[in-house]
Amino acid sequence: MTSNQSHRALVFGSISIDKIVNRYGTYENVLGGSATYALLATPKNTCQLIGVVGDDFPKEHFDFLGNHSNNLDDLTIEEGKTFIWGGEYQSDFSSRKTLYVDPGISEQYEPILSKNSRNCDYLLLGNTLPRLQLMLLEQIESNPFVILDTFKLYIDIANEDLKKAISKTDLLCINYNEALALSELPNSNIKDIADCILQMGTKSLIIKRGEEGSSFFNHQDSFSIGAYPVKKVMDTTGAGDSFVGGLLAAKMKGKNIQESMISGATMASFCIEDISCRGLLSIEKTEYQIREEWIQSSLTY
Repeated sequence: MTSNQSHRALVFGSISIDKIVNRYGTYENVLGGSATYALLATPKNTCQLIGVVGDDFPKEHFDFLGNHSNNLDDLTIEEGKTFIWGGEYQSDFSSRKTLYVDPGISEQYEPILSKNSRNCDYLLLGNTLPRLQLMLLEQIESNPFVILDTFKLYIDIANEDLKKAISKTDLLCINYNEALALSELPNSNIKDIADCILQMGTKSLIIKRGEEGSSFFNHQDSFSIGAYPVKKVMDTTGAGDSFVGGLLAAKMKGKNIQESMISGATMASFCIEDISCRGLLSIEKTEYQIREEWIQSSLTY
């Protein structure tokens, strides 16, 4: 169904078909991508999905995303192959190696927003090529709160475009290793690293540190939260994307940054308990509240 109303929140990033190999087995042709995880960490029909897939994209995945997004007016389908990625994790999930990657039709993709998507209150620029993030920003006609995520690869190969995107961002979310690479301050403490990145123009910054939690910085304040200790980690793919999706969902409800980070960390804890995005699909309210309260108790300034 197409709405004639402007969309309040846009979620942009990669949409992929993944192969995941870890201590529990090999999982082929599972749905992945930064936009997928971020979207599924928000309530159904609250955000507009933006991205591209090939004409080989499975119908069940298409229908699944359509059931969660406001609509699929901004999901481009092009002739060719959908982005694919395969990764193998160490037994303790401390690292992974890429088995293969083929961008397919996403390599030539240029996002063009539908009319209703050009005005929004929130824009999540998930992990994808910085030039595409910039292209999307140029089409926005409102003044949304912009959240940006990125990846070590783009720090290495698209540094100039990435820094342009960062300068237009209200909140940058990256992991610790990415922060090290971006700041080029490998022997500094996290506060110095954060100060260096804030000088690039983003209004605020979250540095994620996996099982050690995450830290927020702006030019006035800083604080940290812990990561909920789940009993069994099944798959860490998409945890960071789920974090920013959960954070976005809380921001849309009027939550402050502390509450929004706690929501993001809570969603990430569910994500890693199952393969692909399955952990985001059946969250019990009581268990969510237990984890949210635990993370709240870990807040330090």
